[in-house]
Amino acid sequence: MHSPRETTDEKIMARCVALSRVAVQKGEYPFAAIIARDNQIIAEAINRRFRENDVTRHAEIIALSQAQKILCRKDLRFCTIYSSIEPCAMCSFCIREAWIGRVVYALASPVMGGMSRWNILRDGGMSGRIPQIFGPVPQIVSGVLAHEAELAWEDWNPPAWYMIKRFGLLTDPRTADGDARVHCGCGHSWWHALQVWLLRNGKAQADGPTLNLPHADL
Repeated sequence: MHSPRETTDEKIMARCVALSRVAVQKGEYPFAAIIARDNQIIAEAINRRFRENDVTRHAEIIALSQAQKILCRKDLRFCTIYSSIEPCAMCSFCIREAWIGRVVYALASPVMGGMSRWNILRDGGMSGRIPQIFGPVPQIVSGVLAHEAELAWEDWNPPAWYMIKRFGLLTDPRTADGDARVHCGCGHSWWHALQVWLLRNGKAQADGPTLNLPHADL
């Protein structure tokens, strides 16, 4: 029997996979991302890379930006980001800087993934050495509705999907029993919180009062 959290993850991931199909209809690859808090969807996005001729317009980054604006806060420590595909290195750095608490994805990306290929999502040294920027290591759940995500890619382009599978560009990360894999997060330790407080407090004191002087437009 699934736990309430597992049921929620599958429900939101089903929405994410459905969005990846919408991406195809709009001329994009089947990528989609959703950010949720307290089981409620805050923001959702698909890639806009081709439509805007901008390689940075990945679904995860767009969703992060939307969530920060909606919640009026920079850090998203109590949020979960859902992605149809494991976030790439670029998106993973943004996820860590946004202090996301959980990362849930369907298919792994061994060539470009922020955990499978590049140890960004699980790198504790980032938050240990630059705590004012990078949040603690998030919990990672991989393989949620992996089969459904595979079908979305196969329906997009069967020959392309065959080659993607053949070269191992996208893989099913589930266990032999077909269960999602869970990597525990590190949580927000008192030491991390103290470092952040000291750095931010020190910066505020260093900035001190400012003068409103005229300046030229840059």
